[in-house]
Amino acid sequence: MAFQRTELPHRGVPMLLSIIALCVVGTVLAGWLFGVEVLVRGAPYRAAMVPSTAISFALLFSGILIHLQRSAPRGAVLACAGIAAAVALTNSIVIPLGNGGLDVLAESRAFADRMSPGTIAGILVAALGLAGLCSPRLNRAEVPMLSGTAGLSGVLAVLFVHDFHRGSPWALPVVEAMSIYTAACLLALYAALLLIALDPSAERQSFKETGRG
Repeated sequence: MAFQRTELPHRGVPMLLSIIALCVVGTVLAGWLFGVEVLVRGAPYRAAMVPSTAISFALLFSGILIHLQRSAPRGAVLACAGIAAAVALTNSIVIPLGNGGLDVLAESRAFADRMSPGTIAGILVAALGLAGLCSPRLNRAEVPMLSGTAGLSGVLAVLFVHDFHRGSPWALPVVEAMSIYTAACLLALYAALLLIALDPSAERQSFKETGRG
């Protein structure tokens, strides 16, 4: 029973957060596919979660679900983290050139709809934390814990001061194009990383693997 009580917050909660987040990003992608604006913005004049952001989150949360399996393939988790990071990095290269990143093909996209610099940074930090879960040399906790703590602090700060309406005087420039859906997904992602990193059973398993190496 003690094991089950310990396991619930460290495995059950991240799994639940990941499933809910995957439903959210799936809904956003359906909104882009069928042209339902409320599904991608939440309300008129708000920033939208663009398809590339939704795909990045789908990869990261899928990586968490894969990691939570009893015999998780490290390669699959690393692939999810790497591809999500590559999407974010590609957007960071394309955006300064005056385009909409990887989302230029979304016909209903407004000019301001793009992956914001804050979203790019958030995805990269989360991808680093997810990749860290697969590294026994890092105790499978240090990098995810740092990523989760830093990311959670940043997202909470954004939620307290940022207005998610496009063109609002209260919008922070670095996250002006960030959607409320994006902020919520980042919050869930960092919380899941922290819970997994704090799992005592994972730490014991990591110590055993390091000792065998």
